[in-house]
Amino acid sequence: MRRKSQLRKVFAWSLLLLAVTCIGILISEVAFARAGGGQGYSGGGGSGRGSRGGGGEAEIVWLLIRLIIYYPHIGIPLTIVVIVLAKKGYIKGEDTYVDYTIVKASRVKSDSFSKVALTQLRQRDPAFDENFFIGRAKKAFRLIQDAWTARKLDKAQAFLSDGIFEQFNIQLAEMREKRIIDHLEALEIVSAAPVKFQSDKNFDVIHLRIDATAINYRKDEKTGKLINGSRSVEPFAEVWSFMRKPGVKTLKKGGLMESQCPNCGNPIQIGRLSKCEVCNALLRSGEYDWVLTSITQACEWSVRPDRAVPGLDAIVAADPGFNMQHIKERVSVMFWRKAEAERIGKIEPLRKIARNEFCDSQQQWLKPDQSGARRFYTGCAVGAIDLLGVELLEPDDNAFAEVIWSGIPSFLMPGKGIETAGQPINFRHVFVLGRKHGAKTKLESSLASSHCPSCGAPEQTGSENECSYCGSVMNDGKSEWVLDAVVDRSDPKVKEILDRLSAASKVISDEAHAKAVAKHGAKGGVAATQPLDDFGISGIELLRWTVAMMLADGHIDNKEMKMIRDLAGKRDIPEARIQQIIDEFKAVIDPAIHAMQTSKIAADNDLLRHIARVALADGKLTSEETDMLKAVGSKIGLTEIDINMLLKRERNAIFQESKDILRNIKR
Repeated sequence: MRRKSQLRKVFAWSLLLLAVTCIGILISEVAFARAGGGQGYSGGGGSGRGSRGGGGEAEIVWLLIRLIIYYPHIGIPLTIVVIVLAKKGYIKGEDTYVDYTIVKASRVKSDSFSKVALTQLRQRDPAFDENFFIGRAKKAFRLIQDAWTARKLDKAQAFLSDGIFEQFNIQLAEMREKRIIDHLEALEIVSAAPVKFQSDKNFDVIHLRIDATAINYRKDEKTGKLINGSRSVEPFAEVWSFMRKPGVKTLKKGGLMESQCPNCGNPIQIGRLSKCEVCNALLRSGEYDWVLTSITQACEWSVRPDRAVPGLDAIVAADPGFNMQHIKERVSVMFWRKAEAERIGKIEPLRKIARNEFCDSQQQWLKPDQSGARRFYTGCAVGAIDLLGVELLEPDDNAFAEVIWSGIPSFLMPGKGIETAGQPINFRHVFVLGRKHGAKTKLESSLASSHCPSCGAPEQTGSENECSYCGSVMNDGKSEWVLDAVVDRSDPKVKEILDRLSAASKVISDEAHAKAVAKHGAKGGVAATQPLDDFGISGIELLRWTVAMMLADGHIDNKEMKMIRDLAGKRDIPEARIQQIIDEFKAVIDPAIHAMQTSKIAADNDLLRHIARVALADGKLTSEETDMLKAVGSKIGLTEIDINMLLKRERNAIFQESKDILRNIKR
C-alpha cells in the first residue's frame, strides 16, 4: 500500500510539475514575444516566490533530479517531455517575436525608405530642403493632372525631359484624335515622400511617391458617355522620378517646375527651346535643377538592379560622357515616334531620329492592306527599356536596347474610323542603334534627346532629315545615336547577337567574382545570396508570374484567387488590373512561356524570393501561401527542400532588415 501511495504522490507531483512547467513556458513565451516592444513582464507585488529571483525554478529542478534518482522510470521520461516542451515553447516564442518585429517594421518601412533616401541625398547636397522640394513637386503634380484634362502640355513642359514629353505629347494627340477627355476633379494629395535615391558619376535620381484621391474617368467628348474609370472618389499612387547632375545644390527660388530659368530666374517662354533666351543656360540639362524623367503607377514601378553590360566599360573609356540614361531617353523617343508614325500612317515622325534605310523599309508597313484597312497599336505603354550591350565597330558602333511594351491592336477601317480589338498585348523588341565610331556624347544634352545634336534646337516635324535651324543632317549617326532596326526578341539574328553579348557578359561576371573572392578570401567571404531590393520588381510583374504559375492546370480556384487578391492588395494593384492579367493569360496556350516571353524579369530564385517577401509581410506564411510558393518554386526547377530552405533564409533576411529599420527609425 505504501508503494502505491508513494507512486500516487509521485504522479501528483509529476502532474503539478508538468502544469507549472507549462505555465512557465507560456509566461516565458509571452515575455519573449513582447521583447523589444517597450514592455517587460513583471510580477508586481503579489507573489513573494516570484520575486526571489528563481527560487521556484530551483525547486522544480531539484524535484526533477530526485525523480530521476529515485524513480527513473518516471523522472527520465518526464524530464524529456519537459525539455521538449521547453524547446518548443522557446521556438514558438522566438517565432512570435520574429513575426512581431516584421509586422512592426512593415508599419514604418515607408518612413525608413524616405529617411534613407534623404540621408543619401543630403550627403551630396547638405542644403537639400525636403519640404521645399515636395512643395514644388506637388505643384508640378497638379500641373500634369490639369494638362491631361486639357490635353495640352503647354504649362507643364518646362520640367519634362524629352523622353517623357514625347510620350505624353503622343498619348494626348491620340486622345484628341479619338475625341476622348480624361476628366479629373476633386483632386486631393494625401502624401508625398521620397522612396529611393540613386546616384552615379553622371546623375542623381530621387524617386518620389505621391498618394492622392480624385474622381477620374474618361468620357466621349461629344456624348459625355463614360468610357472607363469611376465617377466616385478613388485613391491612386504614382512614383515620380527626378534627375539632376551631381554637385547641383538646392535652389532657394523657383526653377523649371515654376516655368522659370533655374539659373537667372527669367520666365521660360512656351516651347521646347533647350536654352534660356536671356542667359543661354541649358534648361533641362540637369545642371541647375531637377528634371522629371518618368511618371509611373505605383503598382508598375520598379528600379532595375545595376548589372554588368557587355561593352559598357569599353565605350565609357572611349566616350567618357556615355551614360545609360541618355540611351534610355533616346530609345524612348524612338519608340514613341515609331508608335506615332504607325498610328497616323506617315513616316515623318521618324525622319530625324532613324536612318533613311530604316524609314524606307518602314513605309510598306504604314500602307493599308488590300481591304483598305491599316493596323497599328493604341494605348501603348512601356514597361522597361534596358541596355543589353554595346559593340565598338568600324565604321559604326552599335547599341542594343530591349523595349518591353504593350499595346491594344487597332484598325483604321475605310469609312468606319478606328476600331480596337481586345486587351493590350505584351511585346519584347530590341532596338538596334548606330553611331559613327569615335563620336562623343554631349553629357549636357543627355535629357534633351530629341533636340538637334549640333545646335540644340527643338525638332520640327517634317519630311526632311535636316535641322530647321542650322541645317545639320540629324539622322546620319555622325554625332548622335540613330535607329537602325527594330527586331523581335525571338528573332534568330537577335539570338545570335545576345548570345555573343551574354558570352562577353559572363567573362565580365567571372572577372568580377574573381576580384571579390580575392578581396574577401575563398572561405565564404562572398555572400551566396545577394540581398533583394524591395523595389527591384513591380507588383504587376509579381502578379503576372503568380497568375501564370497558377494557371498551369488551366484554372484558378477560390483559394488561389484569394491569394492573388491578397498579393495585389499589398502592392497597390486595382481589381480591374487583376482581371485583365487573368484574361491575358487565359487566352494563351502556355501561360508560363507567355510570361517568359513578355516579362521584364526571369523565372529564377529571385522571382520566388520576391513573391515570398510579399507573402511574408506579416512574418508568417499560411498553408495556402506555402502551397502557392511551392507551386511556383517547382515550376522554376526547385525541389521542396530547396524551397523550404529558401523561404527560411528569406524570412530570416526580412527579420534582420526589420531590426535595422526599427533601429534606423529611432535615430
